[in-house]
Amino acid sequence: MNTQHKMYLRMITRSFFGRLSRVLIASLSIAVGAATLSGLGLIAYTVPAQMQQELRSYGANLIVVPSGADSLTDESLAEADAVVGENLGRAPYQYTNLLYNQQPISAMGTQVDNAQKVRPYWEIDGSVPTREGEILVGEKVAEQYRFAVGDTVSLSEPTREDGAAENLTVSGLLHTGGPEDDLIVMGLDTLNDFTGGASEYNLIEYSVNVNGQELTDLAKETTDEDAGMEAEVVRRVSESESGIAQTLQTLIWIVSAIICVLTLIAISATLNAVVSERAREIGLKKALGAHSKDILREFIGESVLLGIIGGAVGSAIGIWMADFISMQAFSVRIEVSWWVVPVTLVLSVIIALVGSLGPAKRISKINPVDVLGGE
Repeated sequence: MNTQHKMYLRMITRSFFGRLSRVLIASLSIAVGAATLSGLGLIAYTVPAQMQQELRSYGANLIVVPSGADSLTDESLAEADAVVGENLGRAPYQYTNLLYNQQPISAMGTQVDNAQKVRPYWEIDGSVPTREGEILVGEKVAEQYRFAVGDTVSLSEPTREDGAAENLTVSGLLHTGGPEDDLIVMGLDTLNDFTGGASEYNLIEYSVNVNGQELTDLAKETTDEDAGMEAEVVRRVSESESGIAQTLQTLIWIVSAIICVLTLIAISATLNAVVSERAREIGLKKALGAHSKDILREFIGESVLLGIIGGAVGSAIGIWMADFISMQAFSVRIEVSWWVVPVTLVLSVIIALVGSLGPAKRISKINPVDVLGGE
C-alpha cells in the first residue's frame, strides 16, 4: 500500500469518525434495511420449502392407478419407482372384501411401514403389524364389532370354495378420520394368503417434495398406457403447497422492495445533511488543489464503509429476526444458509452507494469561491 492509498484511507476514517452522530444514523438506516432484507430473504428461501415438508402430512400428492380394468403388478411398481425417483414415501395398496361371521368387511393390504410415511396422519392404538397374521382394525370397524387390541379375528375369503377362515390377531386400532377407519389393514403377505395369488395393486401412492409444475410433469412422465398405468396429481394437496409458497414469497419480495426504497431515501437524506455540513471543508480542499473526482472518490469510500458496517450488523440481526418470526408464525426452525451474510453486505454497499451518489456529485462540483466567500 503506497502513501497515496494510506492518505486516502486516513481521510475516509477521519471523516467517518469525525461525524459520529451522522454516521450512526446512516449506519442504523442501513442496518435496519439489511436486517429486514436478510431476515425476509431467509424466510422466503427457507420457510416455503419447510412448509411444503409439513404439508406432506396431508397425504400423498401423486397417485398411480391402473389405466384399464387390470390391476398394477410388481413390474408396474418397479417402473413407477424408476420414473418418480427420490421420494419421501411410497406405498402400494390392494383392496378386497372378506367375511367376518358371514358379514362383509372391506380389507386393505399394504406395506404398513411405508403407508405410514405416505399417510403420517395415521394414529395407531397398539402396535404396527410386524408379523404375518397381524392386522390393524379401523376405528369404525372396531366399534361395530367390538374388536380390541389382542383379540383374535376369524376372517374368510368369500370366493374360496372351502370357506376356510384364517385367525388373525388385532395388533392395533387405526384412527385416521378418513376412509381407513372403515377398513381392516394388513400386510400384503397376509392378504395374499386369502387371495391365493401374486400381489396385485389397485393404487400406488407417492409423497414427492416438488412444486406444482414439476409434479404435473412427473405425472405425465409416469403415465404409461402400454404398462397399463396412469399417474394423477392430488390437486387438493399440491395446489395448497404451491399457493402458500407463491403467496408468501411474492409478499416477502414486495415488502423487501419497499424496504430497499425506504432505506435508500433515508441514506440519501442523511448524506445530504452531511454534505451541507462539510461544504466549507470540501471548498477548502478544492481551493488547495483537490479535483472533483478526488472528492467523489472520498464520498464513495465513506459510503462503502457505511454499507459494510451497516450490512454486517443488519445481517446478524436479520438472522435472529428470521428465526424468531419463523418460530412464532410458522413453528419452523430457520435454516441459515452461507450466502446470507455476503449477499446482504453486497446489497447494503450498493444501497449506500446509490444513496450517496446524488449528494456526492453535488458536493464534488461545488465552487470554492462561493463556499469560502460565505455564500
